[in-house]
Amino acid sequence: MGDRVEVQVAKSIAGHPGRVAVTDSSREVTYAELGAAAETVRHLLAGAGVRPGELVGMRMPRGWRVYAAVLGIWQHGCGYVPVDPSYPRERQEFVLADAGARLVVESGPGEGFVLTESPATDRPAVRAPDGTAYVIHTSGSTGRPKGVVVSHASLAAFLEGFVSSFAFGADEVWAQSTSPCFDVSLAESWAPLVTGARLLAVPERALREPRRLAGLLAEEGATVLSQVPTVFRYLLDAAERTGASFPRLRRVLLAGEPVEPAAVSRWMDLGLSPDATYHNLYGPTEGTVYATWQELTPPVLARRDTAGTPIGHALPHVDVELRAEGRPVADGESGEIWLSGGIAEGYLGRPELTGRAFVRAADGRTWYRTGDLAVREADGTLRCLGRADRQVKVRGMRVEPGEIESRLLACREVAEGAVVVVPSPRGEPMLVACFVPREGAGDDLAKSLSAQMTTFLPSHMVPARFVALQGLPLTLSGKLDRSRLEELARAGRTGSARPLP
Repeated sequence: MGDRVEVQVAKSIAGHPGRVAVTDSSREVTYAELGAAAETVRHLLAGAGVRPGELVGMRMPRGWRVYAAVLGIWQHGCGYVPVDPSYPRERQEFVLADAGARLVVESGPGEGFVLTESPATDRPAVRAPDGTAYVIHTSGSTGRPKGVVVSHASLAAFLEGFVSSFAFGADEVWAQSTSPCFDVSLAESWAPLVTGARLLAVPERALREPRRLAGLLAEEGATVLSQVPTVFRYLLDAAERTGASFPRLRRVLLAGEPVEPAAVSRWMDLGLSPDATYHNLYGPTEGTVYATWQELTPPVLARRDTAGTPIGHALPHVDVELRAEGRPVADGESGEIWLSGGIAEGYLGRPELTGRAFVRAADGRTWYRTGDLAVREADGTLRCLGRADRQVKVRGMRVEPGEIESRLLACREVAEGAVVVVPSPRGEPMLVACFVPREGAGDDLAKSLSAQMTTFLPSHMVPARFVALQGLPLTLSGKLDRSRLEELARAGRTGSARPLP
């Protein structure tokens, strides 16, 4: 491919203008209509005096206009900053202000678009690095989300390798189900549109109701399904209860969390998609969506002789090395995953953080340190062993417990606090906030904290439990005893006060 994504989509528009590009809950949109809507957005930006190279916010509910808005922003020579309207207003405003995005593309009357001013209006416009395609904000350990800057070149290289590796074509029907604030959405959105395929924008209601999602996938004849493993298991449960099947599915792509082998094996055994192949995809936002891929065959799923999640081999746009103390490790030894090639440019306006995570080698290449540990087997296959730090995945979204802790401590009634991750009753990662109330705090503080944290944190980052303690447990050296804290978190009930013995 090689061309920027909007150029590739323009070829789809010119090649088959009458073909359906996007189906959402409201209607079907042809490639010609998508192109015309993108042109409308481009004219809005030009009329508002937006200069190429600026960052522009994009905030609108799920639907076909999301893709038209991004195309129009790209056509005007700008990068976009996605803002999910379901996120707390304070977080939305922070993201826009942090990126210096003075204007935001939003849904207008009918099927139109409007430009609104953001909190960054009184600041100088931020000029991102030349060629920036988008800036996605991820959870930050300091309590401040950080904007990951990805270039058009890296995005185009990713899509070229992704599409060719899976042999995706114009006859696919892609189920697009993730928020534009989650980088997986880039694969779900643009792989179909650069190949002339049909994108099925799954409505919010179907995402919340697995039975409805199962019916939609079957009715629309989806051929490519991209899911977080937890949601995939919910869909499996719904299919078993309703008798739904998906005979047209050809590719099932799982990403964002460790694969659940039992769920994939059960799906196979039930014959829900007899012609499908199943793949695990791994990659941080800084690696431009996915960095590695692994087909999940019955022998791979059945392995119990080694730890970790199979993540396979590198996609064509990146190089992968495992390193310990900066040096490559031998096969069979664990090391941190380092990525080079089609990776992000760094963090917007965070040179110190960029310098720590993006390492310039002596040969001039830049490597991104993922913080994920893996081992390479004798056949070259990688298995991910988890995080080297405290970062976790919750519902497929990357979460820094430190960010949640900073918000917990910002609550006036909290004297001390920490956040841990423990298994939920269903075995999924669950966030639990343990806190020490200040003197005079009300007895119902555990319940009110959830509401307070919801004013800034998106729903997936709000702890499922709040456990009140007389004091945080410490080790003999005076450090926080996280093992003991996890025991208390597992024992606590939602909103309960469970003092230390």
